[in-house]
Amino acid sequence: MASYRRWFVDGHEPGLEPNLSASLREVGQDPARVAEQAQSERIGQAYQAATDEARGLGIFGSPTFAVHGELFWGDDRLDDALCWLRHGRLTS
Repeated sequence: MASYRRWFVDGHEPGLEPNLSASLREVGQDPARVAEQAQSERIGQAYQAATDEARGLGIFGSPTFAVHGELFWGDDRLDDALCWLRHGRLTS
């Protein structure tokens, strides 16, 4: 959530500085340690598995939120995804 908040509210893209380091520090992680681990084979395999799962769900862009079998595509759909998570439907 830290990274998405910086993206949606402050306009700082995820995965890029300053969002990346600030978000990692906010959640109690050391950016240098995380960057080193991100280059490991284990993380590469996990990334590929997650990518394959996303493709299997029909996800084609970012950000996409998958909630109980429903896809919500685009940063303007985050509130809808949260509503679906809480209520199982979109409420007005």
